Amino acid sequence: MNHIIRTAAAIMLLFGPAPIALAQDGATQKQTEQRDPDFCGAGGAGCDPAEVQHWKAVGNKLADLSSADLSQYAYACVKHREWKKDCETDPVAILKRLGIEGY
Repeated sequence: MNHIIRTAAAIMLLFGPAPIALAQDGATQKQTEQRDPDFCGAGGAGCDPAEVQHWKAVGNKLADLSSADLSQYAYACVKHREWKKDCETDPVAILKRLGIEGY
């Protein structure tokens, strides 16, 4: 009995959980590859569009934001071009507009 359990465990280690691997479709696999830290940097942030990366850099200089809030700020600045003045000077104002408090 122990031999069977060890054999099954060894197979699982070699081949991984098949149902999860088979459940991924092409789009999901592509998204995983695009956000892969080895491919895009820490947390996949290198796969963000250049404009988002620009606003992340600005936000990093202006405020001490969590990575999640920094991302929200950057994407908001790209989406709401009319907020440009606040994006350039006050990331906290942008986060407040998004309903993110605590800064």
